[in-house]
Amino acid sequence: MIPAIAFKNKNKIDRYLSNGLDAGDWSDEDLDVAHESLENAFLIVRDGHSMPTDEDVEALLGESKAYKKFMIDKFGDDALISFDVERWFEHYEPVFVKLTEEQYTALKKWN
Repeated sequence: MIPAIAFKNKNKIDRYLSNGLDAGDWSDEDLDVAHESLENAFLIVRDGHSMPTDEDVEALLGESKAYKKFMIDKFGDDALISFDVERWFEHYEPVFVKLTEEQYTALKKWN
Protein backbone atom coordinates (compact mmCIF):
# COMPACT_ATOMS: atom_id res chain seq x y z
CA MET A 1 0.00 0.00 0.00
CA ILE A 2 1.18 3.50 -0.84
CA PRO A 3 0.50 6.29 1.69
CA ALA A 4 -1.09 9.51 0.46
CA ILE A 5 -3.12 12.49 1.59
CA ALA A 6 -6.54 13.07 0.03
CA PHE A 7 -9.06 15.82 0.72
CA LYS A 8 -12.22 14.30 2.22
CA ASN A 9 -15.54 16.12 1.95
CA LYS A 10 -16.54 17.14 5.48
CA ASN A 11 -20.24 16.56 4.81
CA LYS A 12 -20.18 13.28 2.89
CA ILE A 13 -19.18 9.76 3.75
CA ASP A 14 -16.11 8.52 1.86
CA ARG A 15 -16.16 11.23 -0.83
CA TYR A 16 -13.01 13.08 -1.87
CA LEU A 17 -12.04 16.15 -3.90
CA SER A 18 -11.46 15.08 -7.48
CA ASN A 19 -8.34 15.83 -9.45
CA GLY A 20 -10.32 18.06 -11.80
CA LEU A 21 -13.35 17.95 -14.06
CA ASP A 22 -12.04 15.07 -16.16
CA ALA A 23 -11.44 12.97 -13.05
CA GLY A 24 -14.68 13.80 -11.26
CA ASP A 25 -17.60 11.47 -10.63
CA TRP A 26 -20.42 13.05 -12.62
CA SER A 27 -23.02 11.27 -10.50
CA ASP A 28 -21.94 13.49 -7.57
CA GLU A 29 -23.12 17.13 -7.61
CA ASP A 30 -19.65 18.30 -6.51
CA LEU A 31 -17.81 15.78 -8.73
CA ASP A 32 -16.33 14.21 -5.58
CA VAL A 33 -14.97 10.71 -6.07
CA ALA A 34 -15.59 7.60 -3.98
CA HIS A 35 -12.95 5.89 -1.86
CA GLU A 36 -12.85 3.06 -4.42
CA SER A 37 -11.79 5.64 -7.04
CA LEU A 38 -9.01 7.35 -5.09
CA GLU A 39 -6.84 7.33 -8.22
CA ASN A 40 -9.14 10.11 -9.47
CA ALA A 41 -8.82 12.21 -6.30
CA PHE A 42 -6.50 15.15 -5.74
CA LEU A 43 -3.67 13.44 -3.84
CA ILE A 44 -0.38 14.24 -2.22
CA VAL A 45 2.02 11.34 -2.80
CA ARG A 46 5.70 11.58 -1.99
CA ASP A 47 8.47 10.35 -4.24
CA GLY A 48 9.76 7.11 -2.79
CA HIS A 49 6.34 6.47 -1.23
CA SER A 50 7.29 7.76 2.21
CA MET A 51 4.45 8.96 4.44
CA PRO A 52 3.28 12.49 3.56
CA THR A 53 2.89 14.87 6.50
CA ASP A 54 1.13 18.08 7.47
CA GLU A 55 4.20 19.87 6.10
CA ASP A 56 3.22 18.65 2.62
CA VAL A 57 -0.25 20.12 3.11
CA GLU A 58 1.28 23.41 4.30
CA ALA A 59 3.58 23.46 1.25
CA LEU A 60 0.56 22.96 -1.02
CA LEU A 61 -1.25 25.78 0.79
CA GLY A 62 1.77 28.03 0.25
CA GLU A 63 1.86 27.22 -3.48
CA SER A 64 -1.85 27.95 -3.69
CA LYS A 65 -1.51 31.31 -1.94
CA ALA A 66 1.31 32.34 -4.30
CA TYR A 67 -0.74 31.27 -7.33
CA LYS A 68 -3.81 33.13 -6.04
CA LYS A 69 -1.78 36.31 -5.51
CA PHE A 70 -0.30 36.03 -9.00
CA MET A 71 -3.74 35.58 -10.58
CA ILE A 72 -5.26 38.52 -8.69
CA ASP A 73 -2.28 40.74 -9.49
CA LYS A 74 -2.52 39.82 -13.17
CA PHE A 75 -6.30 39.66 -13.69
CA GLY A 76 -7.82 41.54 -10.75
CA ASP A 77 -10.16 40.53 -7.96
CA ASP A 78 -12.54 38.79 -10.37
CA ALA A 79 -9.90 36.26 -11.50
CA LEU A 80 -11.17 32.68 -11.68
CA ILE A 81 -9.04 30.66 -9.25
CA SER A 82 -9.75 26.95 -8.86
CA PHE A 83 -6.43 26.15 -7.12
CA ASP A 84 -7.47 27.84 -3.87
CA VAL A 85 -6.61 25.46 -1.06
CA GLU A 86 -7.89 27.89 1.58
CA ARG A 87 -11.36 27.61 -0.02
CA TRP A 88 -11.01 23.83 -0.27
CA PHE A 89 -10.57 23.71 3.51
CA GLU A 90 -14.07 25.16 3.90
CA HIS A 91 -15.52 21.88 2.57
CA TYR A 92 -12.66 19.36 2.68
CA GLU A 93 -10.15 18.14 5.22
CA PRO A 94 -6.82 16.46 4.50
CA VAL A 95 -6.84 12.79 5.52
CA PHE A 96 -4.35 9.97 5.23
CA VAL A 97 -5.29 7.22 2.77
CA LYS A 98 -3.57 4.15 1.38
CA LEU A 99 -3.49 3.44 -2.33
CA THR A 100 -3.22 0.04 -3.94
CA GLU A 101 -0.51 -0.46 -6.56
CA GLU A 102 -3.27 -0.45 -9.19
CA GLN A 103 -4.62 2.91 -7.97
CA TYR A 104 -1.11 4.37 -7.87
CA THR A 105 -0.42 3.22 -11.42
CA ALA A 106 -3.76 4.63 -12.61
CA LEU A 107 -3.25 8.03 -10.93
CA LYS A 108 -0.06 8.60 -12.91
CA LYS A 109 -2.20 9.42 -15.98
CA TRP A 110 -3.16 12.73 -14.31
CA ASN A 111 0.47 13.89 -14.04
